[in-house]
Amino acid sequence: MSLPENQNRKMRRNRLTRRGLALAGAGAVLATLASATPAAAATGGGCTSIQSSTGWLCVGWDAQTTKYLNTISGNFDSPLWGVGNPRIEVRVLDAQNKEMFKRERSWGGNRRSEWAEFEVTVLMPRDASRVCAALFEGGGYMDMACSPVYT
Repeated sequence: MSLPENQNRKMRRNRLTRRGLALAGAGAVLATLASATPAAAATGGGCTSIQSSTGWLCVGWDAQTTKYLNTISGNFDSPLWGVGNPRIEVRVLDAQNKEMFKRERSWGGNRRSEWAEFEVTVLMPRDASRVCAALFEGGGYMDMACSPVYT
């Protein structure tokens, strides 16, 4: 084999190696991005009527397992009267109705519709049985919507 042929072969091998490294690096980045975004194994939710059936209070969740919930949410719609100084509490409860996780959000003024979604940042100590959203108006309890957790 002549010297130019040997150099050409080495250059082709280096190009292939660089391409292979670039492709492997891109694949690793995609795999990392895909694994960092949790996919929901199950989702659920439910609603209840409020204010003489003129509005709705709803709860929602998505989870990997009954011990690992991704997000929980609560929202209300009251198109006729609105809710004065509303506050939504969203809770994760076990089978004995013990609270395992809770987040809340409040707003000032008279609101006709609001949405609150929370990322669940802990692994539950026990299986979650249900997720509930409670709505308060000016500090007074209005109603609660619940949804069972299953995966």
